[in-house]
Amino acid sequence: MLIGACFAAFSWYLYKGDRAFMKQSAPATGIVIRSEYVRSERSGGAYYAIIAFQLAGGKKQEFRNEPGTGRPIYKDGEQVEIRYEKQNPANAKITGFWELWGLTAILGGFGLLFIGAGLLIMRT
Repeated sequence: MLIGACFAAFSWYLYKGDRAFMKQSAPATGIVIRSEYVRSERSGGAYYAIIAFQLAGGKKQEFRNEPGTGRPIYKDGEQVEIRYEKQNPANAKITGFWELWGLTAILGGFGLLFIGAGLLIMRT
């Protein structure tokens, strides 16, 4: 049950950060300019979409979308909806569920699962 509470607490912490990002960020349309493969000794490597977009003032900006994946998800030239931090435009994210809320949802789900299992064990 303690493990579940830790997962749930960390999920809540991530949720608060994600909500703050959504409130402080601006929407834009980006274009995938390429998929970049980054080799890693630990995981073998991952593909990251490099996305270009235009700021409200007209300046162009690029960012590398996180997290990396085992194969390219987006095609070069594909348009994607993004959000970027107004004070730091390099901090940007695609506005898909998994990009914004995926880790929060997974950790929250594990938290609920472990808390539930702990309660069942205590009950018996």
